[in-house]
Amino acid sequence: MKQLFNKLVIASILLLPFIPLNSQPSEPGIPLAVSLNLPALDLPSILLPYVNNEDHFGNENCKSCGFKYGIDVVSSFDFWEHAQMLNISDLNIEVYRVRIKSPTAKGLQAIFSRLHLKETEKLYFYSPFNSDRYLGAYSLHNNKSDFSFVTNIIDSNELIIEINRSGLQPDKGEVKIQKFIHVLKNRGRFGLAQPCHTNAICPPTYNDLCNEVRSVVKFSWHRSISNEANPDTGWFLCSGSVVNSSNPGFDPLILTAHHCVDNGDQNHAWVVWFNFQSNVCNPSNNGNDLMTLAGIDAIASDHDALGCPDIAIMRIRESIPFQYNVFFSGWTRLNLSFPTTGIGIHHPRGDLKKVSIGDITNPLFTTCLKVDWTQGLTEGGSSGSPLFVSRLVVAVLSNGDNSNCSNTGVDFYSSIRKSWNTLQPVLSPGDEEVVAIFGSDPISACQPIINLNRRFFPGNDWQIKNQIIIQADQEVNVANTTETSIEKSPFNTPAFNSDYIIRAGNKITIFPRFKINAPARIPGTGAYNFTSFPQGNENRVSFRIQACSAFVDECGFNHQNSSPPPFEENLSKDSKFVSSTESIGFYIFPNPTDGTADLNIHSSEIIEEVIIFDLYGRKIIHKSVKENKRTELILPIGDFSKGLYLINIKLEGNKIKSKNLLIN
Repeated sequence: MKQLFNKLVIASILLLPFIPLNSQPSEPGIPLAVSLNLPALDLPSILLPYVNNEDHFGNENCKSCGFKYGIDVVSSFDFWEHAQMLNISDLNIEVYRVRIKSPTAKGLQAIFSRLHLKETEKLYFYSPFNSDRYLGAYSLHNNKSDFSFVTNIIDSNELIIEINRSGLQPDKGEVKIQKFIHVLKNRGRFGLAQPCHTNAICPPTYNDLCNEVRSVVKFSWHRSISNEANPDTGWFLCSGSVVNSSNPGFDPLILTAHHCVDNGDQNHAWVVWFNFQSNVCNPSNNGNDLMTLAGIDAIASDHDALGCPDIAIMRIRESIPFQYNVFFSGWTRLNLSFPTTGIGIHHPRGDLKKVSIGDITNPLFTTCLKVDWTQGLTEGGSSGSPLFVSRLVVAVLSNGDNSNCSNTGVDFYSSIRKSWNTLQPVLSPGDEEVVAIFGSDPISACQPIINLNRRFFPGNDWQIKNQIIIQADQEVNVANTTETSIEKSPFNTPAFNSDYIIRAGNKITIFPRFKINAPARIPGTGAYNFTSFPQGNENRVSFRIQACSAFVDECGFNHQNSSPPPFEENLSKDSKFVSSTESIGFYIFPNPTDGTADLNIHSSEIIEEVIIFDLYGRKIIHKSVKENKRTELILPIGDFSKGLYLINIKLEGNKIKSKNLLIN
């Protein structure tokens, strides 16, 4: 017990060095005007220019155009010069507020030309008609070297900007608004996609692509110069996937389509949304859209006038927080055998994350991969989304037919293979021979030291399992740079409660900025009473000194399968995707192994092939297996080097099951 106490450090220093994070995520906090229920009717107002939304609607059916959701409305002003100040004398806090009005807007985002907050200043955004949903607090830790800042979307035609600051702070920071994004027609939000889509959390995909689902994102981008291929301008939504690379650490790369970055500008205001998905299969629940980052740069792209190639790589300007539980998907540029089954995961019309399943073919007279959908479809906003084969990204959505629930049509994807010369310097710098890289999980990677800051949300906001484990090999620092809170769902009804386990092999340091609405303590013993929660929440966190344990097989300890499958009657009889619930037993033991592994397979269908790939996609073993019902194999892997391998089982009809094998 004494040894454990020495390694779990509760930091008591109050004056800590400022370490800028330069990021978009918010810190815990509540606007004081909201908590005090201050009236807002007499606030000074800024009326934005009138916009006729119908004059700006883009081509909703154009998959190669991006999905237009907003336009710039310029209204530059200094916040301090226009805001009303109210001094809360007993708290010695000044409350500054200004009200923005745009009668025809379906939502608003604010873009700042200069934001540089002082130490005691906290910035918030909310609608005067729904103060339960607010953005913030933002603080000096959101200051960037270029002074840029952009907000998430507030679903309202009015917006209140509020700053709380200490009356003892002599100088004010810089707060200058440049423009607003006027959101058109409730776009990019919950429930906009066609009703025949399947939520990404539905089985079997959520269970079989449990990691890869976590890599898919949606993002906003801006184009102010039109061309023949993309005649429209404004703000658009596309999809993409966070992908792994041979770069050290976890480089925040997003693979998407070229037409989703073509002539893009205002990159500092591009926003990426993680985990925007329903937490149940059916009916859909609105997702938590507060897990965001801002600032994205396109660093490589390949395209031509024929539609393919049409692929690009972007880099987010900041690291992805551990608590977002994001997976860095693997990819391959190997040749595909046609036809084969592909799985697309995407955000149609900017809606919740969806999944589509289809047959991939190689059409004549084009370099694209053609996909005939057997389940689901894609829409505008799906552009740039990944196509998975054997749990690896092979291509991104480029263009396709105008589709609907009655006619899902066909789509065309731009492959990594066709654009390898362009993508290789980013995905595999210094090694042109790499043909594939497996996906990786930052939580499973057992990194030596990690820092945890800002807001933590319940896992149930976006996934089946609520409890989330975050770990480091040696040290974890909690709230070492900003105020940090483990909290309930921000606006779900009923709200979920957070449940986190944070562990390190050597030391955990918890700084005074850390907050949690934990249970009440039992008088005398000080132990937590898990039946009494004074503020109504039941958030909890466990700090543990424990060896880091990587997961190399299946989905890891932050996943729980989605079950039972509710939509089996809607699956096409021709669908070749293999559900986890089907009678295919596929076991590897021992795993990890020191060089000998037994591969046990049992199936009611004909097993055609067993293939083993190394980490770089090289085929190490290829066995043809014709026995039915049961086959047992002892694989000759004694000469294999230490490392991670992928074992594929190919069934009749190009059905594939995959598992990872670790050799120590």
